[in-house]
Amino acid sequence: MLKHIQAVFRPSHSSKRTDRQGAIASLALDWILPQQLAVGPLPNPQNYSSLHQAGIQSVVSLCAPSEGIIPADIPQQFDHARFILPDSSYIFGLDPRQLRHIVHHIHTRIQRGQAVYVHCLAGVERSPTVCASYLCLHQGLDLWEAVAVVTRQHPIAMLTESQFRAIRTLMHNELASPSVSPSL
Repeated sequence: MLKHIQAVFRPSHSSKRTDRQGAIASLALDWILPQQLAVGPLPNPQNYSSLHQAGIQSVVSLCAPSEGIIPADIPQQFDHARFILPDSSYIFGLDPRQLRHIVHHIHTRIQRGQAVYVHCLAGVERSPTVCASYLCLHQGLDLWEAVAVVTRQHPIAMLTESQFRAIRTLMHNELASPSVSPSL
């Protein structure tokens, strides 16, 4: 069933850039919540101006060091945190408790008025999963609404079955012991 539903959320157009230099100079940053929560791929030093121009103040990295090097300037220029999340190539799945911790970190930054950029290596699985989780826990959306918002704003998002399960488990756990209240 989930594989069928996932197909609905796959982008129907190619989002690949044809201008190679444009892709390097500017970052494929998409706002999930305008001026609050953005998603995209691993930034490089040439992207800093794009992050600054967009008003990004906090960067949340979801990559393992072996996947991509976080440029040394990122922690100096932005509030930065790294949380290593598994993608579909990992043997183990996403832990909903870790997902909750990351969402709480993001919410704290947004509550402080910081615009947050969440990235994984390509901006396809993990960072959209975290953004959808944020929408569920702090914007009061159900899972399918949250995924629809994320994929509408960031068409290359493609959550896996295990990521859907992790969000569903996270939401179930939050309903069982609500310590996070939606901020509507």
